[in-house]
Amino acid sequence: MTLAVTDRIKTFKDLHRSFNLKKTRNPRFFNELSESLEELSPEEKAGIGKIKKRFDYHREDGFLLEGTVNLLVTSPLLELAGFLDEPYQIRSPFGVEVVINDTIETLRGFIDTLVVNNNLWVLSLESKRSAIPVGVALPQLFSYMMAQPKQDNLAFGLATNGDEFVFLKLDFSGEQTLYDFSRAYSLLPTNHELDVILKILKRLGNAVLEA
Repeated sequence: MTLAVTDRIKTFKDLHRSFNLKKTRNPRFFNELSESLEELSPEEKAGIGKIKKRFDYHREDGFLLEGTVNLLVTSPLLELAGFLDEPYQIRSPFGVEVVINDTIETLRGFIDTLVVNNNLWVLSLESKRSAIPVGVALPQLFSYMMAQPKQDNLAFGLATNGDEFVFLKLDFSGEQTLYDFSRAYSLLPTNHELDVILKILKRLGNAVLEA
């Protein structure tokens, strides 16, 4: 039996039941968010300043659509992080298929997404005419991440609606797969957090290559 990911996985309870995932309580589980973050170069700082300026200009007209978020924010951010060059590979759009634990059900999804090095997943939400909270996408993005080949122990993701960014982590090394996610980092205020977002992206890229 084949179902769409969006039909089967709507909540974290659905995620737990379908994949036997467990949210960790270890405060150091996602230490990549704060440890070994490198300072940005002057060129990188100038780059995030340009992204913020363009974002503010277009955001004045209302909520941004998925394609606009990708064009103005996600793609240039990935370029600054070095993910558009070797050894990373970009696949967009991308279809996924994952079998639910101990069942004959298969979940399929087709997402307009950027997948980097198989273990780093970046998803942009479609806002349409109203804001979609970035947290709505987390259970489904974790489901998509479960489809990765698991050749390594870790997988990371980033969900964004343009206004906010949330990082995700899966650890496949134990008997039960553990997960956690970050707080939301905002691009909206003048004192935005795009510099922190870029630092974390670079750190996750290094973690994927070192895994």
